Amino acid sequence: MSITWVVVANARSATVYENLGPNKGLQLVKEWETTNLQEIDYGGPAGAMDKSGWHGPGELRRNHAKGFAHRIAGELRQARAGNRFSRAVLVAPPTFMGLINAELDPPTARAVSGRLEKDYTRRSSSELCDHLGDCLCP
Repeated sequence: MSITWVVVANARSATVYENLGPNKGLQLVKEWETTNLQEIDYGGPAGAMDKSGWHGPGELRRNHAKGFAHRIAGELRQARAGNRFSRAVLVAPPTFMGLINAELDPPTARAVSGRLEKDYTRRSSSELCDHLGDCLCP
């Protein structure tokens, strides 16, 4: 049986679903969130030599997003190596999709059979099935 993982992510959260074939729907595998970027203190005492003194908030957010993309790629790499899926579909906003793609190792990148550059992190699994019909049925 061919198992497809669907990874729906943005810079703040990711959800992994499993599809076991046509008309089988999506089953939740895992979901996680990154630190709320609004809660990060970018300031500090005058003269402090922390990261906020070296970079602006935009740079910190980008580095945070890159770290989260690295974490997602690592999860995919481990799952692929453990034969938990045979192919994957990535769904993420364009900028975050680029960050994930940059972090994928070559064997995992080859396992990605579809990419959809949209932020569907707030969609239900049934809504995702409607949007991903072409990606799930090669």
